[in-house]
Amino acid sequence: MRFFRFVLCILVVATAVSAANADQELFYGPNRLRHNPDVSRYLENDRGIPRYVEGQLAAQPAAKGAEITAAMTFFEANRGAYKMNQPSEELAVRRISRDDLGMTHVRLRQVYRNIPVIGADLIAHFTAAGELKTVNGTYYPEIDLEVKPSIDAARAAETANADLRSFFGAGAPQTPELVVFPWENKFHLAWRIFLLSDTPMGRWEYFIDAATGEVVFKANRIMNANDIGTGYGVMGGYRDHIDTDYNGSLYQMIDKTRQAANNPHGHNGQMPSSNDIRTNIATSSLPGSLATDADNVWDVASTQRPAVDGHVYTGLVYDWWLTQFNRNGYNGSGASMLTVVNYSGEGDNNAYWDGSRIVIWSWSSGWRSLAGCPDVIAHEWGHAVTEYTSDLVYQSEPGALNESFSDMMGAAFEWAYPDYDTPDWDMGENGRTTGVPFRSMSNPHTYSDPDYYGTSDPYWVDVEGCTPSYYNDYCGVHTNSGVGNKWFFLLSDGGTHHSVTVAGIGVANAIKVAYRANAEYWTSGTEYADAALGTISAANDLDPTGAWATQVSLAWNAVGVATPGPDLIFSYPGGIPSFLTPGIDGTIEVVITGTMGGVVVAGSPKIYYSLNGGTYTSSTMTPLTSSRFRATLPAAACLDQYEFYFSADEAITGTHYDHDSTDAYFAMVAEGMTTVFADNFNTDKGWTVSGDASTGHWQRGIPAGNGDRGDPPTDFDSSEYCYVTGNTYGDSDIDGGTTYLTSPAFDLSDGSALVHYARWYSNDYGATPNTDTMKVYISNDNGSSWTLVERVGPVEEASGNWYEHTFWTGDFVAPTSQMRLRFEASDLGDGSVVEAGIDDIRIYAYECGTTPPVITTVSLPNWTAGHPYSQTLTASGGSGTLVWTDKNGDLAGTGLTLSSGGLLSGTVAAAGSLTFTAQVTDNLSQTDEQLLSVTFNDAITITTSSIPEWTAGHPYSIQLTAVGGTGTRSWTDKNA
Repeated sequence: MRFFRFVLCILVVATAVSAANADQELFYGPNRLRHNPDVSRYLENDRGIPRYVEGQLAAQPAAKGAEITAAMTFFEANRGAYKMNQPSEELAVRRISRDDLGMTHVRLRQVYRNIPVIGADLIAHFTAAGELKTVNGTYYPEIDLEVKPSIDAARAAETANADLRSFFGAGAPQTPELVVFPWENKFHLAWRIFLLSDTPMGRWEYFIDAATGEVVFKANRIMNANDIGTGYGVMGGYRDHIDTDYNGSLYQMIDKTRQAANNPHGHNGQMPSSNDIRTNIATSSLPGSLATDADNVWDVASTQRPAVDGHVYTGLVYDWWLTQFNRNGYNGSGASMLTVVNYSGEGDNNAYWDGSRIVIWSWSSGWRSLAGCPDVIAHEWGHAVTEYTSDLVYQSEPGALNESFSDMMGAAFEWAYPDYDTPDWDMGENGRTTGVPFRSMSNPHTYSDPDYYGTSDPYWVDVEGCTPSYYNDYCGVHTNSGVGNKWFFLLSDGGTHHSVTVAGIGVANAIKVAYRANAEYWTSGTEYADAALGTISAANDLDPTGAWATQVSLAWNAVGVATPGPDLIFSYPGGIPSFLTPGIDGTIEVVITGTMGGVVVAGSPKIYYSLNGGTYTSSTMTPLTSSRFRATLPAAACLDQYEFYFSADEAITGTHYDHDSTDAYFAMVAEGMTTVFADNFNTDKGWTVSGDASTGHWQRGIPAGNGDRGDPPTDFDSSEYCYVTGNTYGDSDIDGGTTYLTSPAFDLSDGSALVHYARWYSNDYGATPNTDTMKVYISNDNGSSWTLVERVGPVEEASGNWYEHTFWTGDFVAPTSQMRLRFEASDLGDGSVVEAGIDDIRIYAYECGTTPPVITTVSLPNWTAGHPYSQTLTASGGSGTLVWTDKNGDLAGTGLTLSSGGLLSGTVAAAGSLTFTAQVTDNLSQTDEQLLSVTFNDAITITTSSIPEWTAGHPYSIQLTAVGGTGTRSWTDKNA
């Protein structure tokens, strides 16, 4: 069989955005995430930058080892969304990790001219199959700084040390780092310096303006328990297993039994052979001295008992991390762990992580050493984990999350080892001899901590307008942690809070969720809203059924942190078809799953479809299981076109759609498709430029104008090249006339074509904006004559941005072998700035069999004049929709008409015969015709006007007669 090619030429144009967004996107290209149907969740920060994106974020899975490349490809493709100029130059890989679920997490740091930006991290999350499912984090656009410091590193360090000496005491400056520091709505080029001191204990972080030498910000990054401690005192409990080391004369609190090559006691550790767990005993200075004993019986109450508990609990914390989270120590690589007890240089009753060790202070009257508190030890080591994962900054909401996560670690550790202390939800109750705790996770209000997010809770520390400092607890990090603590309690044990009921998932599962969120989804600047999203993603990773995620969401709602409501997610295991076989029903497998507690209403899933641009019809999907459905598109003819989308009802939130009638999926009914022509302009394929403009003619290349005056900053399809007018940095404006871009000839002689292109047009700059237009033409005679296809502007779609557009060539000209496109941009007004671009032109040929239509109706039944007539003509074969006509107009004035669908109908008033030629035409302009006749008879008339008389009792028989009418006559006794 010979195949007939139906050709489709495609030009690409992006969805319009609001005027506010248009101004911002003018310089960076369109935001392709905000309304992307493959994105199931999209959230922006107050700068309009995505902070959390979830869905099918890449067309193809990333191969193992190629996740960094795939992540960078995502940001390259979405520069418009993030307002990035060059993602490859603005993002640096900070860490790549593969977790025990097989997922890969690529953590990127924003850099500005190779200088790191503080608090700017983005994370790309890949499933075990390599699918990019989530991208979250913080990015700062439009930084504009001189990067050469006026103040050198040594001077900055001295400035910081001098400032520290003035109120705290001298410190030892670490190596300064040049950074970009976003602070109070301004970007500073700054030297970041840490200064360490032992007495008083300090790990001060300074940011010194590299241009002025001023102190921009300072904070003591010691993460401590202070007056809100989280531990127990030494309770006198007997420890029958303390891992120590004998040096030949003394026993030392050095535990080497967690090393991978040294496993005498079955700890199954993974520390390298050079690392260990050890405990020091200090007095008034740090780091103190290694704890030792002559007989390995550690029973000196004032000095050794705190060391025993600190040592034992630290070893158990290491074991717990390894078994619970598959984490090898606080840094993930088996770092040594040092616990210092009995430090008295600055006071009593405190504990903290200082960046390299945990320090437990001495105790005063009415207290016990906090070293004996398993939750305090785990809390402080939790800060170490945070430093090496999300690195939550220790101020405002991120600082509250930092503290809360450590409380979660402390509580969960206590519940994991009930033989060492009675587990509960109080923090530090054994620190005081009275048993009064510092903090309650089950009821934070008991100790003046909030259990609900925001200022409606009387204990919430308002972070709005708060400048973090040592004197305000860095905007309430120890107080506002109560919100996270209450969330964790509800998620673990369940309960009802603020009329929201949570079904607990257990402490062990809850800490897995919190840990995974901190390790993989939170960034240094994460606040409560994004922390909630991170825990929901973590829960979905750990429990794909969505049951955990539902309770995670409800627990956040219970403490006043809003989360996305019950939702439905649509997926298509077999993909969305772009082609359907002619004459056969098209079926699509649809999987609809609930998330955040979403429940699909039985019988509600539907497919909506439109054939050849007609009215949409809905059809209920066939259920296969509770979450799998089969949607059906009815059989159609070759070259028919379907547009379709899906919906389902959720029990609480109502109808959810995947796409809609304005952005429907598209499928062509065809037997095949070939690519006739495609051009992304990376090579010269024979386009020609002409016109009378004095400057600004079309040029093929990488956009060079940077978007500064309305020109496209990037191409459309991320191939780099496109055609732009002028293409000169600072001046790509068309002046003094018109410039034409004409395509090479396309052979579309086999049939009509659908044209698809991407265009950019801006005319809203200059003294007289919005006066010029851009025009698109098509020719079927090699450019001898041109037919207008569309006019862009002078106002609509004339403020930049890439837009997509499609049209059928047959709607404008007859297809030939000498087709051409032409794009025209002009500057005909006075003082206007006109910029234009064209990209991504493709031509496709759809194939159908060439069997022409054949009329199968060869005769028509006769009828009676004056009675309505209705008969449908039939035909076989052909391509696409068949259209019927009365070829010669013979039916005019007869009372009969022939519809385009083949229905012959009407009423003929007088008797007689009618003859006409019926013609049928398919989508390929193939025809058939048939000469048909129909006779209309006179109306029926009874000719028997009387009947003879007869004798009773004798058989009677008489035949009534009639004339006229059509077909067999039937007689009845009308009034019987």
